[in-house]
Amino acid sequence: MSAAPFVHLHLHTEYSLVDSTVRIAQLMERCVADGMPAVALTDHANMMGAFHFVREVNAFNKSQEALPEEERKPAITPIVGCEFFVCEDRHNKSVKDYGYQIVMLAKNKNGYHNLAKMSSIAYTEGFYYVPRIDKEVVAQYKEDIIVLTGNLYGEVPSKILNQGEKQAEEALLWWKEHFGEDLYIELM
Repeated sequence: MSAAPFVHLHLHTEYSLVDSTVRIAQLMERCVADGMPAVALTDHANMMGAFHFVREVNAFNKSQEALPEEERKPAITPIVGCEFFVCEDRHNKSVKDYGYQIVMLAKNKNGYHNLAKMSSIAYTEGFYYVPRIDKEVVAQYKEDIIVLTGNLYGEVPSKILNQGEKQAEEALLWWKEHFGEDLYIELM
């Protein structure tokens, strides 16, 4: 396992206001120092840092091209993502439902556009205490998206801990039905 490179797939930056103070430039410095071949940006419900993130990674990669081959550091692949609050019904504002935290990663440009659409819906239609989406939105914009089950606040882990294995299995089957091989269990 020590030979396998480490890659962050669930990482917040300064654009997740309460959760992180990591600045994108500092993140890049750390990725270079640790020799990470890739890194994902998955801020809470927003895509505000995506442009800055990709620009910073591309600038680093371009700077390496100008160096002699023996001085170059390996290129870094930027992975754009978002951690969404997925609730039961984004329109229901009578119940304080923060939803489950689910990490989604774009596989390509279309996936990025789908993440941006979901983020926009979270703020324009689902905002109630936090920007939320529901499974209807997820099902509509799931194309070219990879899903991680989330940390302890994700649907599957939370249901294992707080409701029971049967409820967790039902939730896992819903995600598996919609994402198939693009569903990954996040170990935290």
